[in-house]
Amino acid sequence: GSFGDYGIVSFNGNKLITGSSGGMLLTNQKEEAEQTRKWSTQSRETAVWYQHEELGYNYRMSNVIAGVVRGQFSYIKEHIARKKEIYFRYKENFKDLPVSMNPYIEGIMEPNYWLSCMLIHQKAMCQQVREDQAVLYQKEIGKTCPTEILERLERLNAEGRPIWKPMHMQPIYRKNAFVMAENINPAVTRVGSQGVDTDIFARGLCLPSDIKMTQNQQMRVIETIKDCFK
Repeated sequence: GSFGDYGIVSFNGNKLITGSSGGMLLTNQKEEAEQTRKWSTQSRETAVWYQHEELGYNYRMSNVIAGVVRGQFSYIKEHIARKKEIYFRYKENFKDLPVSMNPYIEGIMEPNYWLSCMLIHQKAMCQQVREDQAVLYQKEIGKTCPTEILERLERLNAEGRPIWKPMHMQPIYRKNAFVMAENINPAVTRVGSQGVDTDIFARGLCLPSDIKMTQNQQMRVIETIKDCFK
C-alpha cells in the first residue's frame, strides 16, 4: 500500500492480516486522512451535541478488532513466505498442464501471493454453461473446466472458488451500459465475442491458498487437479 496517493487494505477473514472484518485506508496526506476519519465517524462536528454538516458513515473499527489486527503485523513476513511457497508449488507442479498461474511483473514489485489462481488454456476447456445460479459441463477426455475441478476439490473438503464474476455480468448491473476497452490487437482484448474479464471468469479458478494448508494437503489438491485432465 505504499504506492499511489491512497491505498486500501482489507482485514477480511481470508486476508494475510485479519481482524475478521474491517479495513484500512493508507495515505501520506494528513488533511485527506483526517477528512476520511471524519466521514467514517458519521461526519460528527466538534460541537457538544450531535452536529452534522455533511453526509457521514458508521465505518468505525472497534478497538478489539484493531488490537487483533495490530497483533498480527509481526507475522506478516512469515505469512507472505508461506503464501509464496504455496504459489510456486502450484506453478512447479502444473508446468506440464495446459494451465497458467496468475501472473505478475518481475522486477516491478514483489506480490504478496495472497491468492493462487489458475487459468485453463482455451483448447483444454471442456464445454461449460453457466446461468445465474446453476452450471453444467460435459466431460471430455484430456479436458476439464473450473466446475469439474471445484466439484472434485469439494470432495476433498478443500475450498476453491471461480474467479470473480465481472461486475457488468451481475444481475443488478447487467442492464446498464458499460465501457469495453479496445486494443490495437483484438486477440488481446477479446476471445471470440467475449471480453478479457468474461473469458477469465469462464476459464479461471481460485485455488486453496490458506497458510495452514500442509504440503501433503496441497499435493493432494494438485494430484486431484491433474486427474481432471485425464
